[in-house]
Amino acid sequence: MQMEDLPEHFDEQLTYPADRATVIEQLGEVEVEAPDQGDSETVSTILRPLTDETYDSPDELYTTIIGNLNEEYIGRKFYDDRGQQTIDTSERSEDERDISF
Repeated sequence: MQMEDLPEHFDEQLTYPADRATVIEQLGEVEVEAPDQGDSETVSTILRPLTDETYDSPDELYTTIIGNLNEEYIGRKFYDDRGQQTIDTSERSEDERDISF
């Protein structure tokens, strides 16, 4: 299932508040699609390592799932569209490196 479809699906399938065990029992086999189909995870796989929680809304459950996805769901790792930041390793004084315009 696409990530953006999860909140609506959670709302339709569960009554809230819902505890982690109930979510796993009722929705544990739902696959959360990763960008690479072979790396998709089930709701059960994502929630099982967590401590027992109670979710008060579909959005709270969705936030928990999104926050615990593995690195396969990350786009380009270490991508920065703001330009390359270089680390200055020279031995100049702090005042010489901090130039303000």
